[in-house]
Amino acid sequence: MTETLTKLFIDIKAVKDKYDEIRDKNRFNVFTALNKEYEEVNLHSRFISYLLSSKSGHGMNESFCEIFVREILNLDEDQFDLHQFEVLPNEKTKSEYKEIDVLIINKKTKQAIIIENKIFAKDSNRAEDSKKNDGYDGQLERYYNTIKKGIDKNGNEIRDFQCNTVFIYYLTMFESKQPSKESIGELINVPVIYYGNEIRNWLDECIQIIPDEKSLVTKTIQQYLSLINKLTHNDMPIEERIELKKIIALNYSNTKYLIENFKHVKWHTVHDFWTTLKNALQQKYSNVSFFPDEFEMAITKVTHKNANINLGVVFDVETNIKAYISSMGNLSWGILEPKKWTNFITEKLENISFSDFATENTYRLIDEEYMASAVEVILNEISMAEKNNFNSLTKN
Repeated sequence: MTETLTKLFIDIKAVKDKYDEIRDKNRFNVFTALNKEYEEVNLHSRFISYLLSSKSGHGMNESFCEIFVREILNLDEDQFDLHQFEVLPNEKTKSEYKEIDVLIINKKTKQAIIIENKIFAKDSNRAEDSKKNDGYDGQLERYYNTIKKGIDKNGNEIRDFQCNTVFIYYLTMFESKQPSKESIGELINVPVIYYGNEIRNWLDECIQIIPDEKSLVTKTIQQYLSLINKLTHNDMPIEERIELKKIIALNYSNTKYLIENFKHVKWHTVHDFWTTLKNALQQKYSNVSFFPDEFEMAITKVTHKNANINLGVVFDVETNIKAYISSMGNLSWGILEPKKWTNFITEKLENISFSDFATENTYRLIDEEYMASAVEVILNEISMAEKNNFNSLTKN
């Protein structure tokens, strides 16, 4: 078994190395040159809203937005009128309106489309003291009612943006990342759209309607589509797929064995990570415990069913200051009272997501040495924040 599995990996590596060399030669991409691949706000939301806006410099007027609204979201003219609409943020107004990632709005017909973009960032809900201001539990619920009622979270009237008809969508990279109850609040139906399906299809259709296939606009959208294909694992050419299929056909029994048991590899990786982290925290901090109470059952849900649930470690970072490291969405941490939160900033801790196990940093935790170094980095970041009185954390 060991010898045949070793041969299987050697053959797969040979194919991967061959096509990785081709990908490396064609790796130039202006988006990854200027920002991190998974950057939600300053890359993905900004570029999507730029394409959707009829006033952007792409010169296609409302054509891109029309494809998106009519063919991707399936909204007809009665549901959303594409005459005299605007999109925020846009080429001139770079910031979001009331923290809404992408807002498409027709003030004349009082119709709006809200798109909440979530790749790895965890869903957020309202703190109890903030809830008193507007009465909403969830982040998406607040956005919806901000536009629907024309009153923002601080009680200010924003009648110019008030709309009678409001559609809200949850955009995500991975199927395991679904809107949580904490995020949607009392909203009944929040459709989910995916980069790997709806956004890829939209970008492809946008490219098809541009008159000049060699234009800068065409090439730019093609580069963004290439990035999305990479992030959603749709960048494998047909020749590579065929070669991989042949290898698997020759080693179907071992491949089947590996696939069927990989969920157990994930379980032990996640379990060992949190156990190692807990043991390390206990060397410095007090009252360290897993969350939730049925911790091993929660790990099973995460690794066997791709559940995106709140999983982590609670500890007293100082007297009367309780901290929490969470894997909800991606790996992040903060203090609970007053609630302040942040993602880990070291590169090896970026985009660790146990629910879908889709990123390189997540896979690398399978290696015990890499896991130990990751845990060490976590403790270092927490220590640095502690020395700075947690000023690097953001109020949530």
